[in-house]
Amino acid sequence: MGENILQTNAPLLAFLIPFAPRRTKLKWDLACRLLHQTLKSIQNSADGNFCVVVAGNEPPDFEVALDARFCFVSVPPMPPAHPQPAIAGVLDKLSKISAGWNHAKAKWNPRYVMKLDSDDLISSKLVGWLAQNSGAPGYLISQGWLWRMNLRRVLQRTETLDRICGSCLITRSDLVEQTGPFRTETEGVELSEENANFAKADHYSLVPGSATSTLLVNDSHQRYAAQFAYLGHQLTAVPFPAVVYRMGNADSVSGAKWHIHTLRMLLGAVRRMRPITPGLRQEFMLDAKQIIK
Repeated sequence: MGENILQTNAPLLAFLIPFAPRRTKLKWDLACRLLHQTLKSIQNSADGNFCVVVAGNEPPDFEVALDARFCFVSVPPMPPAHPQPAIAGVLDKLSKISAGWNHAKAKWNPRYVMKLDSDDLISSKLVGWLAQNSGAPGYLISQGWLWRMNLRRVLQRTETLDRICGSCLITRSDLVEQTGPFRTETEGVELSEENANFAKADHYSLVPGSATSTLLVNDSHQRYAAQFAYLGHQLTAVPFPAVVYRMGNADSVSGAKWHIHTLRMLLGAVRRMRPITPGLRQEFMLDAKQIIK
């Protein structure tokens, strides 16, 4: 391990949260409430050995510094980096992640890093589990929950969170700046027709013709295992549902939707539904009443 990892006084885990600008939000007050709930879910962690950096062009309508472990980093606004809004949103998100990492590295020098979307929630068990199992190069969160914005009382269990949600990876900090062919069309890279077809057919391998980026500053979350393998490392699985991924949020950069195409898919979704029990509500700080108004 690198020298930084051996510093026991460093926070175990830094959460890096990019916050999109007001001009891109349909409902700024909703975006702020979602972010506040995300921060409360982190603060609810049973193990408090973490730090949090929210990076944005402007702060939300509340004080981000819930305590000394939380901070907001102001990122100067820039013109859209790409003519396609979806790609411009991804590039804006990545620039904020980079700014958040630079701040966290200088202020806290954390041992691990996790990118977390500003509307997702984490389990109160995650930081403590990492403390008991730290040392691996990285951890993949494939088990989690899907929570539609218009459903107050139920969640859907998933074992493939990493296929649809970027809040699925914990990386050891001595690896986050290592580089490889990790940027694809998701980040605006122009691929040849052959390589573009490869990317559409294979969502998990490295894509020929990709551009160079760091392990941290890319958004190809389905390809994380391949990225780690390229660098000579293997991801360890987090063995419990550790993230709640919100779906149906119109302001989400990913714009992910819950597609049900067949009766079989519908029945499968219903079988994976679970009521929001008091235990789940406490574990993830779930409070739909504060969001749906």
